[in-house]
Formats: sequence, structure tokens, C-alpha cells
Amino acid sequence: MKNTLTLIALSLVVAFANAVNITVDDFDGLNTAAGANDASITKTENGLTLTFGPGSSSLGRDAYGTGTSTFGQSGAFFDGSYLKFGNSTNQMQVDFRLTNNTGVDQKLTNLSYQVRSTAAAVTSVNLKYLATGDSALIKGASVAAGSEMTNLAGLGTDALSSGVNTISESIGGNISGTAWIANGGYANIRLTISGTGAAQLDNFVATVVPEPSAYALLSGLCVMTWIGLRRRSVK
Repeated sequence: MKNTLTLIALSLVVAFANAVNITVDDFDGLNTAAGANDASITKTENGLTLTFGPGSSSLGRDAYGTGTSTFGQSGAFFDGSYLKFGNSTNQMQVDFRLTNNTGVDQKLTNLSYQVRSTAAAVTSVNLKYLATGDSALIKGASVAAGSEMTNLAGLGTDALSSGVNTISESIGGNISGTAWIANGGYANIRLTISGTGAAQLDNFVATVVPEPSAYALLSGLCVMTWIGLRRRSVK
């Protein structure tokens, strides 16, 4: 009975450790661009890589650079390092690339971030897939069974009000399906602030979940390891 419970516990640990996040909040600290109004940001975490600006797409839109200010706020929002937007078309866009090197195919399930603006003319924010380069965001039951989404396919739109807006985009719900990034592949996405006026973005989080068959593989490896250790202890 004890052995069975231990086995179940090990399997549950694997099954529930499924979501993988990558977070970018220190935009100015990570920025390697030479120009004051440019952004070139890369971060790797948990087998995922997020790239903003150059290298993120064919155009590599980089908003209007980065900045440092708390805007008189305290708490979880602005830590004094953010991505900024200006008041012209290119300055209101940022391209980013999510690369999957986790070892398994991943479902892109959620993109969340916070946008601050005090300009009434800044009205909304939207996400669109960019089918540029070898970018491949696959819609379907799996990477093998699905097909690449079309260029500029919408991934989510939200209205913006004055002040701090917390955005959470459920990608699967927005596209009425499942969005996959193959192991070793990447997806290019463009975030656009609509309207004119200054805005700032912080606390960006991308969440992926592995293919269900990957759970079974990991669970099987976990069980085999446990059996091997058990046999060794008995000897």
C-alpha cells in the first residue's frame, strides 16, 4: 500500500508540474540597444526564450525603447523598468519571438502583461501572429496534425482605460483552438497599442503547457526511476 501511494504521488508531481512560464519585467535592465529610444531584449528561462525588438521578426519593431520610473506608484506594478510606446505608428508596436527549447512540443496558452496610459486617445491593445521567417504557430490537435496560422491572425484584443490595465489573453479561447510551438521552433507575435500618446508595458508573462503525451513520458520515466531505486534499496 505504501509503495502504491508513493508511486501515485510521484506521478501526480509530474502531471501537475506542467505549465511553464517565462517572465520579463526588468525591460530597461535587459535592454542592450545603443539608442535611447530603441529596445533589444532577450531573456531565457525554463527552456523558453523571449526576444523583443531586433531578431524577433523581419521588421523587429521595438516600440519606443525602454524607461525607468515608478510613476509615483507602489506595489506589484511598475518596478521602475518598463517598455515604452510613443505616438507614431512604429513607436506603438513591438514584435516579440517566443522560442521553445523545452524538449517537447508546447501549447501557447496565455500571454499576460500590464499597460499604463493616461492618454485618452490610447484606446486598445492587440496581438497578431507574424508568419515571418521560420515562425510557426500551429493550430490543431497537435503539431503533427495541425497547420500554421495565417499571417496577422488575431490572438487577442482588449480595450484600454486610463491608468493601469492588467491584460490576460487566453490564446486557445481567442482562436477557438490550440496554438502549438514545436520543440526547437518559435513564433513571432506583434503587440500593437492603438491610438496616439505615451504608454508603458511591464510584467510580461508567456505560459505554455506540454503535449499530453509528454506527461505520460515524464511520468513513465519517473516511475522507472523509482522502481530502480526501490530495487537497489531492497538489495
